[in-house]
Amino acid sequence: MFVVANLVYATALVLRILISLEIFCVIISAILSWFPFHGMFSYFCYSMAELINRPIRRFIPPMGPIDIAPLVSILLLIFTDAFLVRTLFDLSEVLR
Repeated sequence: MFVVANLVYATALVLRILISLEIFCVIISAILSWFPFHGMFSYFCYSMAELINRPIRRFIPPMGPIDIAPLVSILLLIFTDAFLVRTLFDLSEVLR
């Protein structure tokens, strides 16, 4: 059973890292949107942020110059981390 526990733990750990990277990219993309678009780093952050921002903008369109999609994205990612990843960590502890 410890093999399954380690698999669930590793999955939760990778998900936590990916969620943290996505939150970082959403924040950096929102900040860089105020400046001219330059370089590979800004393109990478924008592309990563659009993975989650684009579906959210279908339900919550920008209100004039204000786009709250990044805020909603960050809140959803924090919820996913707190609920799903924490559940996987707890499940791995129970399986040991």
